Amino acid sequence: MDTSFLMGWLAGTLVPLGAVWLLFRLVLRRERCFGYNRALLLLAPVVALALPLLPRPNVASWLAPTGAPVLVAGAVALPMPRVVLASAPGWQPDTWLISLYLLGVLVSLSCLAYRYGRLRRATRHLPRERRPGYVLAYTGGRLPTSSFGRTIFWDDTAELTATEATSVLAHELGHVRQGHSHELLWLEVWRALLWFNPFAHLLLPALRLTHELLADWEAMRQVASPADALAPAPPYPSLLARLAVRRVAGPGYSSLVQSFAFSFTLTRIAMLQNQIPVRRWKQWLALPVLGGMFLATACQSNNEPVVPQQAATEKIAEMPLETLQSSMTRILEAKLAPYEQQRRAGQPLSAGQQRSYDYLKQQLKATQEMAPPPPPPPVLTTRPDVAIGEADRVYTYVEQMPHLPGKPGMGAIVEQIQHNLMYPAGPPQEGKVFASFTVNAGGSVGDTKIVKGLSPAYDEAVVSAIQRLPRFEPGQQSGQPVAVSFTVPVTFKVAP
Repeated sequence: MDTSFLMGWLAGTLVPLGAVWLLFRLVLRRERCFGYNRALLLLAPVVALALPLLPRPNVASWLAPTGAPVLVAGAVALPMPRVVLASAPGWQPDTWLISLYLLGVLVSLSCLAYRYGRLRRATRHLPRERRPGYVLAYTGGRLPTSSFGRTIFWDDTAELTATEATSVLAHELGHVRQGHSHELLWLEVWRALLWFNPFAHLLLPALRLTHELLADWEAMRQVASPADALAPAPPYPSLLARLAVRRVAGPGYSSLVQSFAFSFTLTRIAMLQNQIPVRRWKQWLALPVLGGMFLATACQSNNEPVVPQQAATEKIAEMPLETLQSSMTRILEAKLAPYEQQRRAGQPLSAGQQRSYDYLKQQLKATQEMAPPPPPPPVLTTRPDVAIGEADRVYTYVEQMPHLPGKPGMGAIVEQIQHNLMYPAGPPQEGKVFASFTVNAGGSVGDTKIVKGLSPAYDEAVVSAIQRLPRFEPGQQSGQPVAVSFTVPVTFKVAP
């Protein structure tokens, strides 16, 4: 893949990814459409990478007057040899940029692997208890109450009442059942691939907040009331605030786990107490935002001057070949100049420089030898004694087809050819030979050819039989005699 295309493609993700993040931050963050927000954040990197690859519509043609054909300048192919200009010796920016990008990806993925390995080492020897749908690992205060994958890390040293423990466990079960850990890893990988894009780093906190809101909502629905009706369970938002104040998080924390004491506590409480219905128009706002951004990039990629097609074609047609040849020669000589100076100074060229030098010399020689294209060859005909023109057009079907005198129909022609046929000497053969011939406007037979033969001797026998056909009544089209072509089968049978 061309490095310049790759770098341009990756850089093109900056605006789409930024638009999606701003849409979440300014419009959707305070709406209770948590599932929609999660899908939007997870698909944002895919949309940002796919949008620059979509075919760009020619917006200029939409804005042109009706019926006026347009041509984007630079879209006309000129009849000249292809010239690939080699870069002058020195620093190659594309190579350094792609190397820097790959180094950043490697470092980011290495950090992700290190954090995952550190979490595995820290939880490898924890006592575990298998329960339906998840595994409960007791941390003994070394990790906060959190979850990763299908494992819930439970801080059994935290001072929690039965009601509080039930609420926290329901919250972590929400993370496990909805697969939030896998979604975090998905965005972590995308952040490593798009490490140069600042919005790729902002998507992760937004997704973590959305995950916590989803888990809070799940816990608020599933926490059961205590058996003592005189001592009702405290509301879940109050419980969340009380646990956050008591710092239930514990001493350790990993960015890969889903911790109950995740930050933005006030935001989580406000969202849980929000009773305003979801405003659906805000969810649909993503479509016009992405569509407008796509059209904006299409306008930018088609901002070349638009000229009428006829005027552009006439301008190129009037350009002398000598002018094109002179311009290309100057460009190639300028590219060759650094190599020539290096050779005159007695400095040897490297292998890559030598290849570029040889290629440029070949292109320069081809440009200097460029000549106008030769005229088209004359049209050949199998009837050299007849000029090609409208009057000599050969038809395959006319109003009145040619026929033998007193014997109309194709059957009579085939019968006459079979009658004229003389079997060649040698071993007999069976089969069919397909031959074509032309009945000229005067009724004579000519231009005999074998379409599908059997053997050279049998093919020659068929040609001879056709040439011995009598003069035809010529075919007529619009009352005028015309030439008509026939293709007939000739059958060879072995006598019993």
